[in-house]
Amino acid sequence: MGNYRTKMRQLGRPDVTVNSGKRGKPNADGEPPDKNIKKPKKGEVNFLPEFPNGMDVAGLEAVRVAIVNEMQKRNPNDSLIRNNMDISFALRREEVVKKMPDISQMTQRWPALFTESQVYLEFNRIVGRNLKEEFYGVLDGLCPSLMELFKRKPGRIGKQLAELLQQRKSTEPTVVRCLALRGLAVIL
Repeated sequence: MGNYRTKMRQLGRPDVTVNSGKRGKPNADGEPPDKNIKKPKKGEVNFLPEFPNGMDVAGLEAVRVAIVNEMQKRNPNDSLIRNNMDISFALRREEVVKKMPDISQMTQRWPALFTESQVYLEFNRIVGRNLKEEFYGVLDGLCPSLMELFKRKPGRIGKQLAELLQQRKSTEPTVVRCLALRGLAVIL
């Protein structure tokens, strides 16, 4: 695998060159070897896809501006935003990994990224999993133990949790999930 990564770095593949220069050689920007190395942590992905065929930075910037203009409308076109966000994914990842902008800059440059549907889609683009299904799956697995914890909690917080448990009218998954999330807000 080491030789493969070396050859890919020499070819200039962005997903490999982002971590170049760890062992003493200056990286492509001339910075010292240990400066600004992005070490992947659990849940972090240093994925830098290549730009779509026929697109360059200027073309992707025009797509980004179209997204910003569409988001300023009262009723933005969801399918247009979804398609443009798919196209501009490589530019967005490059900004996040290399420039590390603040959240305020990201909200100005990519306002669609902070809508509920785009949060789910961006998670799927990066990690390759469905965020909503995974979250609800884990929450469903934890709900029985959370309900037991809510019943055993003493004191003022225990009284609030007991009131919440009395509001439970059915065993539908949606009702149980809502109850678990409300109870967590009380505990935390």
